[in-house]
Amino acid sequence: MRIEVYPSGIYRVLKISDKLIISEITELKQLIEGYLSQGEKFIAVNFSDASYLYSGAIAVLVSCIKLVRDRNGDLCLIEPKPEMLDLLCQTGIDALIPVYDSEDSLPGDHRMVEGTGM
Repeated sequence: MRIEVYPSGIYRVLKISDKLIISEITELKQLIEGYLSQGEKFIAVNFSDASYLYSGAIAVLVSCIKLVRDRNGDLCLIEPKPEMLDLLCQTGIDALIPVYDSEDSLPGDHRMVEGTGM
């Protein structure tokens, strides 16, 4: 799995590429922990190349949500494919984490985000 990292407004975007089906995202969790330790609080994960998350990856994603919220931050998802969005809705993850259809949809200020941007 390749993770590209770049800023977008107040967010640090972590774009996951080269994988259609994601079974392991421990590397993503380690990156998020590192950015949190550096004071970054606004993190967006871009899953635009992925179409499916296995249950282990979903568990790690939920753990990441908790880590970021414990630091009064915001973790959101960008551009999930319809298949992944369906999975997030079926598992109830969409109620825990905001989902946006593009980077341009990301909030531009430090308010905590509620709901879904799609």
